Amino acid sequence: MFKTAVYLTKHKLRIAKFNVAGDVLKKVQDINIALVNGKLDETKIKEVIHKEGISKTQLLSCLFRHQAGIRFFSFPTHDYQEISRMVGYEAAELLPLKPEETITRYLVLNKKDNGYADTLVVVTHKAEVLKLIEGYKKLGLEIDALNLSSLAIVNSLRYFMLRDKKTILKSSFMIVYFEDEAVEIIIVKNGVLAFSRGFILEEGKNFSQVLISEIRHSIELFFNNAKERNLSEIIIGGSHRELEQIAGGLKASFDIPFAVDKRIDIASGIVFTRKQGINLLSDEFLLKRTRKKLKKKFFISAILIIVNMLFISAMFWMMLKNKEAYLKELEAKLSELKPQAQTVQNKVQKLQMVQTQLTSQLLILDAITDLVNVTSATITLNMLSINDAGVLVVRGQAKSLGEVLDFVGAVEKSPYFKNSHLNFSSRRKMKDEELIDFEIQSNLNKTQGR
Repeated sequence: MFKTAVYLTKHKLRIAKFNVAGDVLKKVQDINIALVNGKLDETKIKEVIHKEGISKTQLLSCLFRHQAGIRFFSFPTHDYQEISRMVGYEAAELLPLKPEETITRYLVLNKKDNGYADTLVVVTHKAEVLKLIEGYKKLGLEIDALNLSSLAIVNSLRYFMLRDKKTILKSSFMIVYFEDEAVEIIIVKNGVLAFSRGFILEEGKNFSQVLISEIRHSIELFFNNAKERNLSEIIIGGSHRELEQIAGGLKASFDIPFAVDKRIDIASGIVFTRKQGINLLSDEFLLKRTRKKLKKKFFISAILIIVNMLFISAMFWMMLKNKEAYLKELEAKLSELKPQAQTVQNKVQKLQMVQTQLTSQLLILDAITDLVNVTSATITLNMLSINDAGVLVVRGQAKSLGEVLDFVGAVEKSPYFKNSHLNFSSRRKMKDEELIDFEIQSNLNKTQGR
């Protein structure tokens, strides 16, 4: 992703664009726009911002050390709520302003094993910060975070140490950083910012003397009454053109090794905030921006919902249209096939009738065959008829009524008949022989034909 460091000095506006991939920074653009009579050329700046696509990146800035009041405290707790209450009490002493007129931020630098927490407290004038942010806004720059320059300088050194696979010296060392006429004197102890002073120093005859005096004063303030006052190194860095000459002029006044590191850069430190950073934008400003972003997200979400609803409605309407067209096509095909279907249906009905008739006839044949099988030799059948309802009527003669009743029982036991009974019987003599005329009625069991 792209991040852009933006900050304003007494003589220029600097815009440095970086491509950030994890812990790797690649500077892709570095623009310094000089102030004319102490004023910015808004037209030129807006043209650069538009041309380079600066406004589309994450914009980060900083306040210089001399623009903020800071103190280092060692609070007897690791609890952030307790630290916050102590910060609120101590912050009132840093600037002679009412609490509502200031912005207070703190950063826990180190949690000690003895229960104490080394804490950096930063207090700024809210009106001055708002004025600065509004000035950036007029140029088309919406600042996302406002760090402290001292932290950015340490972060820059930390980045280059990390890139070179080195660790920051565990002993105490000093960084003297130059940015136009702004000078910062920083002491890093055990890899953590431990001291910071900032001031404006114009170049002139007394430049070296004032700088030497400030460095000595900073050493005195940092070590205070400590017995050992050892600094392992003093590193000179920044954007000044004559860093080597400055370092050379200081060496004779201090029994401390000097080094020049031109890589230390506030811009890279502003972007590389993985370890240490604070946001000096006011709570009201951050809340207002959050609400604005939420409104924007809500508006975009509402538009997306409406678009999705319209899309779904269009899809549903198309589906209905497709279904209507498909149904009409089916109706047309059904109309074409209806005569053929009717013909087939008629043939099926005829086949079903024929099948029913054949089944009925087969049933009758099977029933008659079974009737003949159960008829004894002493019984003579004279008449057999079956009507459309499947009612069987049988007439015949037998020599005794018992034979008739046995015949009725045999018919009833047949699987082809049911409800068998004797309708009537009568006696008559024929040539000295007595005969029984009878009539039996039974129903065909049509389930046998299925």
